Amino acid sequence: MRDKRIDQDTPPTRTQFQQGVKSRHDSIVLFDTAPYPTVTGPHDPETVEMLKSDYAGAGGELTAITQYIFQNNSVDDETFSNALLQIAIVEMTHLDMLGDAIHALGGSTEFSDGHRFWSAEYVDYSLPRIEMLRANIRAERGAIRAYNDHAARTSNSSVRDLLLRIASDEKLHLQFFQDQLAQELAKDKE
Repeated sequence: MRDKRIDQDTPPTRTQFQQGVKSRHDSIVLFDTAPYPTVTGPHDPETVEMLKSDYAGAGGELTAITQYIFQNNSVDDETFSNALLQIAIVEMTHLDMLGDAIHALGGSTEFSDGHRFWSAEYVDYSLPRIEMLRANIRAERGAIRAYNDHAARTSNSSVRDLLLRIASDEKLHLQFFQDQLAQELAKDKE
């Protein structure tokens, strides 16, 4: 029988991830512990188009993932770098969940917002760290606003539940980046 322990080189399953499995860096991923709802419903092109902007639009999950991975590779502070990686992993879960929702509602999951293919030009490559944090705060605020707006616009309750659940993670990310910015600004005053 296969050993059920999680190997440090094996990524966690979706269930293990949602239960707060420790990463290879031995830290908890920054996300709400509530489960992610599964989207069901009939084909719905209007909702699919809305979800595709969250999936791979300029302010969507693919942009967030790419931005946080860029930042992870651009900073020397291992703790902060790890936090960025952990947030990127949560954003990857959001991308996966949105892809599942798009597919369930009859859409296609190419990396497009429905009008334009995703571009690395969407990523904010701001450095130094204070500017990076400000960019992340703007991005998380935009994501929260978009998820709440899209949740209010859909008539599909499972889509609404998913979008509000994702927004709860984004609020945690926003708080983390705001706390980090406050710490950085306090250091500058010293």
